[in-house]
Amino acid sequence: MTTHILECSSQGDRRFSALYAQVSVFANTQSIETHYQLAKRFGPYAPRTPRDAKGRKPTHFQVRDTSFSLTLGPAWYELLWVKYLDQHPDLVAYAMTFEDFHDAFHTPRQVVCQADSIRRYIRDGRGGVLARPDIQTLQSLFASR
Repeated sequence: MTTHILECSSQGDRRFSALYAQVSVFANTQSIETHYQLAKRFGPYAPRTPRDAKGRKPTHFQVRDTSFSLTLGPAWYELLWVKYLDQHPDLVAYAMTFEDFHDAFHTPRQVVCQADSIRRYIRDGRGGVLARPDIQTLQSLFASR
């Protein structure tokens, strides 16, 4: 018996790839990957391109004027996916037809994974994802600014 798996990367359905999924955050439309990588900070250094940050462990994250700890980095990534999937109910319906999700480029040392984020949204629902304590903490930080 085969499992129906959605490849969530540029090697599969690009609509589920962080490199191609576009979201607008604070009136700035970029790919999820670009938003995530450019939020990384390395001491006082802010990357100019996603490539400057990709694969490097930051000291913290910053979105606009809100700085937050490394522990909230995965929550930032997850919120980007929530926003994207909220805006694409047709993709959510399509993803719900799959039994599992895979990212061909994910390695164990990576902190975030697009397939994992999509899986959580599909299996736990939007409310389940937003109920996570780390996501609530990050949302509170943004709301207080």
